[in-house]
Amino acid sequence: MEKTKGMAIYASAVMIFGAYSLLGAGNYASFALMFKGVNGAAVHGMYIFTVFYGICGIYCGSRMLRSENWARKILVALASMSVVLGFVFNGTVFANFKEFLVSGKAGVPPGEALTFYRYAVILSALVTAFEISVVFYFTRSSVKKMFR
Repeated sequence: MEKTKGMAIYASAVMIFGAYSLLGAGNYASFALMFKGVNGAAVHGMYIFTVFYGICGIYCGSRMLRSENWARKILVALASMSVVLGFVFNGTVFANFKEFLVSGKAGVPPGEALTFYRYAVILSALVTAFEISVVFYFTRSSVKKMFR
């Protein structure tokens, strides 16, 4: 079965999301700031996962354009894991982010801190929805057939 435009669009979106993930990881100190209160080993693991996920997103997205099934499987596994980790850690990350914004250390005017916070929550919800849609799309039987 030949690949569809939908599959090509998703694979391209995955590559863009991989680059976004790498940019979002930034440096470790900034990343760790959002995980204040979480075990140091877990923070290291999350940072490594985020960087690995970004690199794999770019590489696997390009390989999915060539209908390579191993790339589809890895991406589904990583997106699934990311959704689970998001549900586990988002409460802590959002609390720390809100504290950071309100403290004035972010350089955001005090009256706009909650607006920035709301945008971050909305962006996180959109990212989670995208990852869930990737899992559902690439596990459909009709899409799996494109990779055989």
